[in-house]
Amino acid sequence: MNTDELTILDLPGGDPRRRGHVHGETLRSQIVALLDRWGDGLESTYGVSRERYVERFHATTHYVATTELLAPDLIAEVRGIAEGAGVPVDDLLAFQHVNEEFELGPAFAAEACSTIILPPSTSRPALIAQNLDLAQYLDGYQILLRCPTADGTGEIMALSVPGMLSLNGMNSHGFAVCDNTVNQLRPNPEGLPIYALYRLLLESKTLAEACALVERTPPATGINWVMGDPDGVVMIERSGHAMVTSPGGSTPVYHTNHPVTCTDLAARARAADARPQPSRSSYLRLASLHQRLHNADAAMLGVDDLKAVLSARDDPDYPVSRGGSNGDDRAIGFTLACSVFELARDRPRWHLASGPGHCTAMRVFELSPSAADRSPGERSR
Repeated sequence: MNTDELTILDLPGGDPRRRGHVHGETLRSQIVALLDRWGDGLESTYGVSRERYVERFHATTHYVATTELLAPDLIAEVRGIAEGAGVPVDDLLAFQHVNEEFELGPAFAAEACSTIILPPSTSRPALIAQNLDLAQYLDGYQILLRCPTADGTGEIMALSVPGMLSLNGMNSHGFAVCDNTVNQLRPNPEGLPIYALYRLLLESKTLAEACALVERTPPATGINWVMGDPDGVVMIERSGHAMVTSPGGSTPVYHTNHPVTCTDLAARARAADARPQPSRSSYLRLASLHQRLHNADAAMLGVDDLKAVLSARDDPDYPVSRGGSNGDDRAIGFTLACSVFELARDRPRWHLASGPGHCTAMRVFELSPSAADRSPGERSR
């Protein structure tokens, strides 16, 4: 998608069900079409119909019950979206669980995202960066959702697709969060789904507040959290039962889709009596990041350097920036968005390409404390 064509939807604060209803009603046709595309993807990936997948999802998981317990406002918001769009709420709830879909569909190669963190330096604020790699059928549906924080003291901006609460994002306090799927780590069937954790994390005023939330809240599936605020950055490899923190240092820290520090492995990985070997894609993308960032002075790197790293196509079959003319990289995933977050205290900035960085122009979005006063319901392109 051309980044200049990105839809921006401003949502109201207050009642989460009303907020969801505005989302669903405004983007009704896109939500209906995207759920149909999702169903086609389930057929081609898992060989299962959307109806059967949704039935199995609700019959065999506790994710919705856990979210009702720990984040009831988010369930209310999803219900509001379903009402506004006129789609089945059970389908839309299952659709939220992008990361957990990798656990439910073991035939799918769960590889998504390349990430980097740089702590603040004397010449620039803290930076975190991500290539968000997901199914290519989502391309053209990228949107930005903006809404006030729950306490009304700031604003959240989240990248998403119609009908979904968030895929990554930042807030006007200068906090930002993204992730890598790491499904070799042990899941927790009673854990909180990743989409719900995202929205809770985006309420954080500080990195310390976000880290405390990650520590006390087991996720449903293995993940590497990538977070920062004006004072620092961190990566946290988090299984459903354990976590290991890697703070930003004098050299860049980077990650793809296999465990680097956490040893709490899933049963299928432990059965091999060895640490899981990275898949070819995860390994080659990490090798590209390593080649470009290993031993670099983090203080000397800036936004343009991270854009270049995330646009790399060093391996033609398994590049960091995935998509475009290579049929092989479309088959293993698509870079739905390339992001570099500048975590300045006074004016956080999000450099965003709504597509692969090597072939999609970036646009800069700014947040400030006064942004929370913007009137809801505005829709622009």
